[in-house]
Amino acid sequence: MGWFSNACNFVSSAVSAVSNAVSSAYETAKNVAGKVVGWMAEKAEVFIGGVKKAWKVVKPFVQHIRTALLNASKLAPYPWMRSALVMLEKGLGALTAFEKSPIAKKMDAAIKWAIKLAQRWQKNREDILDKNKQQDDMEQANDLLTEEELVLAKQHQAELRFAEDEVIPQDQRHNLELASAINDFEIAKKELGMAIESEPTDFEHYLRLRATQKLLNMSDKKLRSALTVDDLSSDDLFLIRIASDLIKSNPELSKNAAERLDRVLTRLYNKKLTPFVFEELIASWAKQAQSLGDEWAKANANYAKDKMLLNRLVLAKKIQEELSNEESSQLSILENSVPEQKQALDSLASQQRDVERYVGAAEGFLQLLEKTEEQIESDDRSYLLEDGQYIGKLLIECAEHNIPFSALEEGDQSLITDYANIFQQEAKDRMDAILEVAV
Repeated sequence: MGWFSNACNFVSSAVSAVSNAVSSAYETAKNVAGKVVGWMAEKAEVFIGGVKKAWKVVKPFVQHIRTALLNASKLAPYPWMRSALVMLEKGLGALTAFEKSPIAKKMDAAIKWAIKLAQRWQKNREDILDKNKQQDDMEQANDLLTEEELVLAKQHQAELRFAEDEVIPQDQRHNLELASAINDFEIAKKELGMAIESEPTDFEHYLRLRATQKLLNMSDKKLRSALTVDDLSSDDLFLIRIASDLIKSNPELSKNAAERLDRVLTRLYNKKLTPFVFEELIASWAKQAQSLGDEWAKANANYAKDKMLLNRLVLAKKIQEELSNEESSQLSILENSVPEQKQALDSLASQQRDVERYVGAAEGFLQLLEKTEEQIESDDRSYLLEDGQYIGKLLIECAEHNIPFSALEEGDQSLITDYANIFQQEAKDRMDAILEVAV
């Protein structure tokens, strides 16, 4: 199982341990929903096709969101920065308490590196606000970490985290967390850009990329709104750390980290971990379905035009008995190409229906995870508890055994389709909220 499925299981276990007030039907349906979204994330290719198809249509939106993050972080000064620099300097002073420790020299270098990054943040903003600065100077000042700096930043990252766990006294912990967060933020921005410029290797990779991007957006807004260092809590700095961890090639999200992330997201942003991550798949699949629809419409227009021409030439041949050489050649080509176009059109339509079907189904399961039992009942959607369990197990079976939708029994196909149709518009609305409004 991948990191996302593990995170779902961690959070589900924690929720089940304290959910005595909910009915067994609700708890069972919610557990099934958690398993389904985990399987759909890992086995999405079975339902949707390879990640490259989805990435092709969402990449422009993801790139735009990243550009917005970079531009926003350039323009606003950080009111808390001066006091943060003082705190970090005090952190250097605290090293004298254990100056004979082997880690002291490394911590000295790591904190000085964080101070350098913080000073760069401050200088970049001052340069942008300076109307007399040359454009070239401004562009140079706004660069991300270089490849050499990224290597150094990762080295300091490992050392800072070791010191947090093993060395630094409790009263200095927040200073060190702040230094780590500044470094983590720069690492995450750099590696996020690298990941976007390449492409995700699978849907779980895509989920990590988008989770990182969303956490960085949240963190950037917090960094720009904080007036003092005291406004940056350990939870705020924790989100930056998780963003930096998730974008790694081999991420690890421990049980404690997953449960804490779930709590922090719920408290600060009213969004639980599993929906926070999984809704990105729904948005990308809905965008893919929309793209397939656009592709079908364009292909259908060409097909209709060629079919009309074919019919005209066939009729002309019947009337005239003989066509010109040019018309005969054209007729021969169309007699082969028009049936091929029709076959391709039918295939596109089938792909679009399949994607829309699974988008709607996924939206239904996500709402099971997002909503309380009372909310589900007030929405008059108790069938989420009843049909959702069976449909969920059906989709897991499809994913486990690579069963295409067309191979299911007609009754099961109809049940999934009806279930999906209920949530299709809400899935599109979610897509608009996540992708479209960002452009």
